[in-house]
Amino acid sequence: MIGCKINLKRQGTMFIFAAPSGGGKSSVIKKVLSALKDIQLSVSVTTRQPREGEVEGKDYYFISEEQFKKLIKNQMLYEYVDSDFGPKYGTPKEPVEKLLEQGKDVILDLDYSGVQSLKAIAGDRVKAIALLPPSMKVLRERLVNRGTDAPEVIERRMNMAEKRIRESMFYDYVIMNDDLDKAADEAIAIIKAARVERKNLCRLEETINQIVEDK
Repeated sequence: MIGCKINLKRQGTMFIFAAPSGGGKSSVIKKVLSALKDIQLSVSVTTRQPREGEVEGKDYYFISEEQFKKLIKNQMLYEYVDSDFGPKYGTPKEPVEKLLEQGKDVILDLDYSGVQSLKAIAGDRVKAIALLPPSMKVLRERLVNRGTDAPEVIERRMNMAEKRIRESMFYDYVIMNDDLDKAADEAIAIIKAARVERKNLCRLEETINQIVEDK
């Protein structure tokens, strides 16, 4: 007699992707989302006004300054940028926690300070992945070729890129993005491996006992 099908249930993991501007982060994330099920992008809150074409709950949760302050006071953000000189941004806990409890993984787009904040709260439920360009020369060529930034903006991005690249030595995983498909495959492999890590499996002992007793 063939035993009943037993599925290992798991909790989700938060995957942070980081790269300098022009590092191909958006392209890699897009391929990951199209290749895997049960994974979503985290939606941040912001105090700025919606731009043309942006959708509430998909691009951002658009909130007031007062609502933002309340989220901070009640410790309802994993991390946030609270600036007096521009819009405020943050990662809300509640929608992310709901997805994780459902066994879904969540992708976040944060810089290194955001990585540190999130790891301090969520510990090993977070995997930080850095994407590297093959060289600063290639990175500059990408920024120039995409044709969206003025020369002075490109220079600012290049100055920031060196800091971002050096910070990659503190991430959990580092992927060289000199080939988009290869980089995406490596990111997918990291996510698949995390999905079967023992610490992410729920009621594992109960499941093992069920397997052993099904004779």
